[in-house]
Amino acid sequence: MAYEHLAFHYDALMRSLDYGAYADYLLALAGNPRRVLDLACGTGRLAAELCKRGCDVVAVDASPEMLSVAQERDCGALFLMQDMTELDLYGTVEAVFCTLDALNYLTDPQQLIQTFARVRLFLEPGGAFLFDLLTPEALAARDGAVFMSDAENAYCIWCCAWEAPLCRQEVTLFSRQSGGLWKRHDETHTERAYELRFLEEALKDAGFEEIRLYGMMKTDSFSKDDERVVFAAR
Repeated sequence: MAYEHLAFHYDALMRSLDYGAYADYLLALAGNPRRVLDLACGTGRLAAELCKRGCDVVAVDASPEMLSVAQERDCGALFLMQDMTELDLYGTVEAVFCTLDALNYLTDPQQLIQTFARVRLFLEPGGAFLFDLLTPEALAARDGAVFMSDAENAYCIWCCAWEAPLCRQEVTLFSRQSGGLWKRHDETHTERAYELRFLEEALKDAGFEEIRLYGMMKTDSFSKDDERVVFAAR
């Protein structure tokens, strides 16, 4: 299962990600909302940054391992274990953020459509839905690629294979044990490429309007050279 073992080393291996800057970026695009849902929140680093900025945050993820790490932050967010296709909140929020290609992990288009509908249900009128995905070109370019990342107590190798529209990533994680020995864990991560036109139509069908596309951390444009696209809809 994806992130079953990787969750406990994810932050150390992905330490270069600037969640503070991304929180500022998302809040600015969304019009500085205060009640926010962090959908597919992972280890809770974005949720923690949103809380620091005065937001009332609900954070949802389907991985118990990711949530166990997130809850240790004690950042003030409400963490819930839910599948995003069956999202069920206690009330509405002003904005929903879904980041770091979490929606690419929905390999069935119907799952994506269901998720958009659930997000729309719990967004206040005029609320903002922001998410990013890897483009089809970016995922296709990973065919045959090998990525490596390391931390003090972990070493991770990602081997990628592309078979349209899916990118299959075999992940091998080595983690240092208490006695100094290293233990190997293997996971498979599969992401689906979604055409931008399909995403726009699916958003419209779910009741969203004012759909805009941006390059990652951009506020004015998206180009074919951008590997990651940010959608902003209301």
